[in-house]
Amino acid sequence: MKHIVEKWDGKLHESALWNFYFEGLKIGVLDIETTGLNPARNKFILGCLFDVSKGELHQVLAESRAEEPLTLAAYLELIDDVDVVVTYNGRKFDMPFIDRRWLASVNAINYLKHEENGGMKFRAEGTAVYDLDLYQVLNRHSGLREILPNLKQKTVEEYMGLWDTRADEISGAESVELYNHYEATGDSEAEKKILLHNNDDVRQLTRLTGAISKSDFHKAMFSLGFPLKAGDLLLHVKKICLERDGLAFSGEQLKSSIDYMGFEFRNQPVTSRFIRAGVSGRNGLFEMKVPVIRQEGYIIIDLQAAGLSADEFAGYPDSGSGFLVIGGPDGIRYRETNHFIKSFTELFVEEMI
Repeated sequence: MKHIVEKWDGKLHESALWNFYFEGLKIGVLDIETTGLNPARNKFILGCLFDVSKGELHQVLAESRAEEPLTLAAYLELIDDVDVVVTYNGRKFDMPFIDRRWLASVNAINYLKHEENGGMKFRAEGTAVYDLDLYQVLNRHSGLREILPNLKQKTVEEYMGLWDTRADEISGAESVELYNHYEATGDSEAEKKILLHNNDDVRQLTRLTGAISKSDFHKAMFSLGFPLKAGDLLLHVKKICLERDGLAFSGEQLKSSIDYMGFEFRNQPVTSRFIRAGVSGRNGLFEMKVPVIRQEGYIIIDLQAAGLSADEFAGYPDSGSGFLVIGGPDGIRYRETNHFIKSFTELFVEEMI
């Protein structure tokens, strides 16, 4: 196995919109190479992660298919150092592939011991980070599908004016062919081309984060979920539902997790349940429900009762007198709803847990 580390001063998209969801979180940009699309029979052979806060671009390469378990373990150690990964179709391919191959590797070698593998920790499940999948954002929450021939990463790069910053010229399929040759011969030129293809995908994806400006990003985060740092907890809000008598939201506890159950907050009927991760290594869960007021077709949050300052929400058009409208005859107010969930959960965890 080879682990290549390169310093790079690449920058993510910078805007108030980006900071609204990701400020204060450790970000990594991720892309993998495999011997095929089916994790049941194909292998993980190369992973790249750009750790933005450290300015380090890491690549771990399996010099043969037999090195997959150790290469995956090293890659997962890198992923553990970040809170959020930026991917392109990662929710459908990269992240499930990593997890599936890790489980297969664990079964193949039975277990990894701390002492035997350079401090690598045993885990039953692979990744525990929030995945910002730009493909899902653009596919479901932008108009780019209507104006572009497809939403392949390279097509969107060209649309965003980023094509001239790409150095590699091979496809994923060609990368697999090169890897087969490299595994058999150790050809250094083939290795360079494989690494460049993977490296360039991550560099381009870092630049491509600006594509969120082409989407209805608040709606995307409402639909796809968003990360939330509350005290020592890193949460992934996955499901949001405006019910008849409350705003309900739930998701996963990433990294560390706790057990907690409650039915009241500041004399309000707020239900909450946090379930610690099990011994299987799967992520912990959480669910919460906050009361709402329904009046003349509008859905309203009493900010004062929730313990939040009205000043924080003063910029919203339908916020005033200590109340916040999160839905109405025209539909859900995605930004307002997401904002409330973030601020309320942070306060709740600070005071109750």
